[in-house]
Amino acid sequence: MNERMNENLWLTAAECSERIGLTVKALRLYEKRGLINPRRTGKNWRLYGIEDIARLNEILALKRLGLSLARITELLAGQVTDLDRTLSMQQTQLLSLRGRVEDSFRGLMPCGSGSPPANPSRSTNSSA
Repeated sequence: MNERMNENLWLTAAECSERIGLTVKALRLYEKRGLINPRRTGKNWRLYGIEDIARLNEILALKRLGLSLARITELLAGQVTDLDRTLSMQQTQLLSLRGRVEDSFRGLMPCGSGSPPANPSRSTNSSA
């Protein structure tokens, strides 16, 4: 019975791709890059377990931050999925993005202005 319960924790490539929101081709690419290492059946079918799903979520989180797959591969090479590390990398990327946005914003501001332009407010004239 325990063996049967463990079998239910493994997903085929099609099931995994559907649940995660990736294509089977993307799963194979991540495997080729060494980012995931799915288990294989006797017929050489890929099976994805909890650790694979966690790693895929980590990869997707880093991709959403704009990291290239090459950079993600460098960051995660040979490392076990680690939520603290992932969150730290996300924070670093967000701070970097924030700095670039602020730099761009400063370039758009009128010369001599130390603050962003105010939002125009609606007229508050009250005529009866």
